[in-house]
Amino acid sequence: MPDPLTLSPQPAQQVPARREYLPPLLTILLLALGLRVLAAFFSKGYAFHDDHFDVISIAQDWVYGLTTWLHQPLPPRHSMTYTGLHYGLFWLLDTVGFTNPDAKMTLVRLLHGVYSLLTVYLGYKITEELAGETYARRAALLLAVLWFMPFMSVRNLVEMVCIPPYLGGFYVLVRYRDRLQARHFLLAGALFGVSFLFRYHTALFLMGAGAVLLFRQQWKAIAWLALGFIGVVGLVQGTIDGILFDYPMDSLVAYFLFNSKGAFQYSTGPVYRFALTVLGFLVPPISAFLVFGYARTRRLAPLLFWGGVMFFVAHSLFPNKQERFILPLFPLLIILGVIGWERYVAGAAFWHRHPRLLANSWRLFWVLNGIVTLALALTYSKKSRVEPMVYLSQKTDLRGIVLDFGPHGTKMPPIFYLGRMGAEASAFIPDSSGVWRRYQQQRRLPTNFVMTYALNDKTPLRRLISEMNYTQRRPTYLLLVGNKEIDRRLDRLRLLFPHLKLEQTITPSPYDQVLHALNPRVHKDEHVRIYQILK
Repeated sequence: MPDPLTLSPQPAQQVPARREYLPPLLTILLLALGLRVLAAFFSKGYAFHDDHFDVISIAQDWVYGLTTWLHQPLPPRHSMTYTGLHYGLFWLLDTVGFTNPDAKMTLVRLLHGVYSLLTVYLGYKITEELAGETYARRAALLLAVLWFMPFMSVRNLVEMVCIPPYLGGFYVLVRYRDRLQARHFLLAGALFGVSFLFRYHTALFLMGAGAVLLFRQQWKAIAWLALGFIGVVGLVQGTIDGILFDYPMDSLVAYFLFNSKGAFQYSTGPVYRFALTVLGFLVPPISAFLVFGYARTRRLAPLLFWGGVMFFVAHSLFPNKQERFILPLFPLLIILGVIGWERYVAGAAFWHRHPRLLANSWRLFWVLNGIVTLALALTYSKKSRVEPMVYLSQKTDLRGIVLDFGPHGTKMPPIFYLGRMGAEASAFIPDSSGVWRRYQQQRRLPTNFVMTYALNDKTPLRRLISEMNYTQRRPTYLLLVGNKEIDRRLDRLRLLFPHLKLEQTITPSPYDQVLHALNPRVHKDEHVRIYQILK
């Protein structure tokens, strides 16, 4: 019976070197670093709600001494480990006087960009072990410059941060496949555990790999993998939950209970949605090539192959389908897709007869990919939400902000960029059980505390009056969001604030304007007019 842990049934065969120049690993890493540094400095803002409000703002609240998340009866449904690392960084920066929010976020993006080089490096090493250096360079180049990778790599997304540890786990299993010992399985399990601390769903990769070992009845291998995984998760997450909440692993239980009950409360879609996401994100027709290639690697790399299949199938079957959920799968798709496709092309008569068709397909891919990669690396996402806060952070008379969204729904303002403590006034109402309960009891607020009041056309002015009376914080600035019915909205607001002075107008970034043009129903026009409220 063959060794079930051998990921390649035959020694990897090198293909003849092609005429085009393929840079070595160091050059690819430098290229990846250059794009990520570019994104770190120019791609400001945040991409989604979670990468700011469930990481950055929470960590900064902890630095301020606020008990955000920690006061709740149930654990948060986000990574305490990842947010805790940012808390440590922000605490250190604030301690040495590095307090400018914009500068802090540039540093955070730089650190994430450097960290993401591990994805490129490990992708290269895994591919090299499985198929040789030529394939490794192609896979690493895709991981370095694929259009969304530099942009997403500098964001605070657990879906991206979880990738290097799980790739490290697979690399250990691949690197030592011919001489795997207990310590290798223990280390691989521990690395999967680290990935799990950032994103619970990465356990699916381990489950898929474990299913292969289970099928082959490799009980010791399973036991050591599980011990490494449970040891890391239990030590970190178990300790956090045991101290802050009811019992060890309380967060995990709360997370799965919440998602089971709220499976249909967020973005849902058909079972094939993530298949379309994969085909779109990898850019046709190259995406079809890579998916086809991935499907041919079942025998070459069963642990990686079935780990990826488990991850994809589980996400496809679950109702809640947000595109970022599938991001951790792309490195595996690229690694195995490149190997499977290139090996197929090497022996396919059709492609030998039509080499120009294949070459032109790749040329089109690289042209389109290069344009979008640079555009995203220079993209200021959510500019019209961040820049007003940056502008107001310079105001010494800032005490409160009114945000009027007109006919649209209200959005949370990124108060972090004000560089001082703040909160939405709705958290102060007497029947609220929010973060600010201790302030409700004591009614003592720091002098630089900023209160924000959000309203739209459906919000009666008497509610705003009630919130201002309760918090006893009169706003000093008004933000008018959007371009619709400006005069009507101003006439309404002047019933409360008769003297308004227009100070600044913030326009959305080109990226946000393109999104609005493509889908105005979801992505609203967010031109922001900043008015000073005069007495």
